[in-house]
Amino acid sequence: MGLPRIVIGPPVRGHDLWDRNNEVAQIWKTLNTGSVLLSAPRRFGKTSIMLSLVDRPKEGWHAHFLDVEWVSGPGDFVAEITTTLIARYGSKELLRKVGKIAGRALDRIKEVEVIKVKLALRESLQDEWQDKGKALIKLLTGIEQKIILIVDELPLLVLNIAKKESPEHAEEFLFWLRGLRNIPELQDKVHWIFGGSIGMEKVLQRVGAGTKAINDLYMLPIREFSDEEARKFVRALLQKELGTNGAIPQLVDRFLRVIGIPIPYFLQILVRESLNEMEREGAKELSGEIIEKAYQDGVLASYNRTYFEHYYERIRDYYDQELANAANALLSQMARAGSLAREELWNLYKQETRGKGSEDDFSYLLSDLENDFYITNDTADGQYRFATKVLQDWWLRHHVA
Repeated sequence: MGLPRIVIGPPVRGHDLWDRNNEVAQIWKTLNTGSVLLSAPRRFGKTSIMLSLVDRPKEGWHAHFLDVEWVSGPGDFVAEITTTLIARYGSKELLRKVGKIAGRALDRIKEVEVIKVKLALRESLQDEWQDKGKALIKLLTGIEQKIILIVDELPLLVLNIAKKESPEHAEEFLFWLRGLRNIPELQDKVHWIFGGSIGMEKVLQRVGAGTKAINDLYMLPIREFSDEEARKFVRALLQKELGTNGAIPQLVDRFLRVIGIPIPYFLQILVRESLNEMEREGAKELSGEIIEKAYQDGVLASYNRTYFEHYYERIRDYYDQELANAANALLSQMARAGSLAREELWNLYKQETRGKGSEDDFSYLLSDLENDFYITNDTADGQYRFATKVLQDWWLRHHVA
């Protein structure tokens, strides 16, 4: 394996993807018999793992990646899948078959022009997306290879449908999608990988769908690195940038202590900021003091706010207003205190809701914050804490008055 580069922003690919062999192996094992739902916060490497299947598929398999966070309707979703497949397997014969299903909207398109096909499909599928969508997906039985359809951000897609159309339509879409996965002639041909950066449980609750809508999926959470792999990763990054002299064990340990839970993305930010701080100071060697300063003045700085701001924004976007206010209050107090007992959180919740919130609503809120990767409950002492040190430090600096 080559040394990884520091990649901040786009998903990592090739040898820049570090230590996800176990997750990839689990996915391939599951795909032999079913489909997968990957769950992880943003920046944990979920998309990079998905793309590794596109880049390095097993023999006899083709994988296709679809980012559907922007899609707001079932018809658009079907159009996205169909045009992705046309772009990959494009032929006049396939276009003819698609046109036969989609109807007159495609009659004027004689060549494989993906943009025109997509626009025509969106028009055709607005009212008859269920039957036509199923027929279009069934065209995959004519392709020799096994197909993996990778759908990133399924929970956000479902919430978009609920917002634009209705929760009932979103529920209908989920069960339609489940039905596709269980069509006998497709079960051994088409396999699905779904990804989500917010908890699917809250989404199911919001649209009125039970767990039956997804209980055929294998749930695979993407975790942080182990301490051992995190050390190897930081050592490799430093060797790439500074040579072997920069990767001494004491410095590697300091990176892990400063960042807390070893999430690869945030480790990369800390390494980059440490190298920048080293250059600013004109230092010839990296030191623990430089790493600490880089964390406080670089990683948590306002100019890096975009790396974290989505954690704050998605509470506003995907929680009801009253729950969003309560969630922000709970997180702010937790950031100050470091940890809080359930009773303390309950008292704060009652104060924020002026006594209107029920214990059930409170329990659901705590579960949502756990499932959405904000907090964790330590079973050893019963205390609730931020799931990651870096998020707590960032919240304390930028969202606590």
